[in-house]
Amino acid sequence: MHPIMSSSSSYKSFHRLLHLISFIIVFPSIHSQSSQSTSALPTGHLKPLGSHRPPDVEIDELNEVPSPREFYEKYVKHGRAVIFRGAAKESPGFKLWTDEYLREKYGDLEVRLEGKREKGSHLIPMGDKYIGRSSIGHFIDHYHTTNRYMVSELPTAMYPEFFVPPCLSCGLFRDRLVEIDIWMSGGDSHSILHKDAFNAINCLVNGTKYWKLIERKYEKWIYEAWEPDYEVGGYSEINVEEVDMIKHPDIAKVPWSKFTIHAGDCLFLPSTYYHQVSSAGETNLAIAVLFAFQYREYDDRGCNETEPAFIPLSEFDVVWEWPGHGYMTMGHHDIWEIKDEMLEAARENGPIRFDKELFRGADTDKLQEVQEILDPEGKGYLTVEDISKLDGDTLRKYTFAIEAREPSNTEEYEYTYVDYSELKDVIQILMDRDGALTKKKFILMYQEVLGGTKQYAIGLFDKLTRDTKRDKVLPVDIEQNLEYALEKYRLLQKIYPVPPGEEDLVKDEL
Repeated sequence: MHPIMSSSSSYKSFHRLLHLISFIIVFPSIHSQSSQSTSALPTGHLKPLGSHRPPDVEIDELNEVPSPREFYEKYVKHGRAVIFRGAAKESPGFKLWTDEYLREKYGDLEVRLEGKREKGSHLIPMGDKYIGRSSIGHFIDHYHTTNRYMVSELPTAMYPEFFVPPCLSCGLFRDRLVEIDIWMSGGDSHSILHKDAFNAINCLVNGTKYWKLIERKYEKWIYEAWEPDYEVGGYSEINVEEVDMIKHPDIAKVPWSKFTIHAGDCLFLPSTYYHQVSSAGETNLAIAVLFAFQYREYDDRGCNETEPAFIPLSEFDVVWEWPGHGYMTMGHHDIWEIKDEMLEAARENGPIRFDKELFRGADTDKLQEVQEILDPEGKGYLTVEDISKLDGDTLRKYTFAIEAREPSNTEEYEYTYVDYSELKDVIQILMDRDGALTKKKFILMYQEVLGGTKQYAIGLFDKLTRDTKRDKVLPVDIEQNLEYALEKYRLLQKIYPVPPGEEDLVKDEL
């Protein structure tokens, strides 16, 4: 396990400085490189991903959705992608989900926002609720004219209007839907090259998507970026719009697939594939059904009782559902995989006792809560029989208790997003310069420099004065109230792990 920074700001500030230094150093080489003969440069250099060679891996395209068993045997079992042309047209939402309909019927429900460049932008859009969160109505009114798109869990109220393809309608697939996500933008959005944690059936309701896929067996050549062990999925460090073939020469070895998904089509995307997606169209809206595949043999229970069919999402028991308000459960682990791990451990080693290592690294102060959830009788251990009886609700409570909250899923995301140390610096600079802090100037600086919202700035200012009627913070207020006012920023600040080999650099910067 790598050392962890106690302050997120130091690591982020260090990397901002590092990027500036690298730009100054690299700039002359970029200039000199432009004068070289283009024939001396590798094919595809500084061009979009895929320019290094023609697409040479075929993806099956079907006009009918296969049965659950055929889907398993041909595609899921082998981790092969496949396109189901026209499958999304069976859903009522395919015709219903216009801007006007979504605003009128679901306008008060909330969704999560991101900037149009995944991972590449530090700016999180402002919604009408708070940073990174908007009502659907507000999003609809602004997404065509702002640099934002929706990437969120689908609110459960919308479940009846989306039909799950027949290949997931019975058998063990039906029990393993982990999460349902929605993407929506005004087009012209481009993802990085990345892979996801779960298998997905991605159905396009509006617009067009241009996909580029790379199989996992070529992972060693795509320059995967470092992430801490607890992260799932993964992404490449290359710039997909201008691939530097000199810095990343192994990209030239990578076979890839290219295809277009039109409105009404669905794509089965195994979690093993790296993919890069560009979205086009005045409105681009997609639904992704994320499902787990940890089992070794196909189980077709229930498939003989009824003919596989398109079924409303509302008839499925999705592991993590979201009502459209409050804490979003996006990104949590599959509870059934956790149960499988516990069963395997109990079968191999006997009854499980409540220790830190086994229970996915739960903190000591969490162990009592964990035991109360899993072992209400207080036996102090779990047998294979005990674990086999654990139901979905119990497993959800357990998983929710031990897993860290993703800040962007919360209503208090701003306390994490606005950097604690930089906030202190801004306050100190203003105090040193002016001898006092006026409300109007502080609100402006909080928004313009730190990227926060007006309502949080007002709340913070009032905590500094401890008097909502005052419009000036004095030095005595800073001395008495600063740490009290900044407490949530300090406590909720996200901890950034340090990549291997950079520990000494960060220590020097500190």
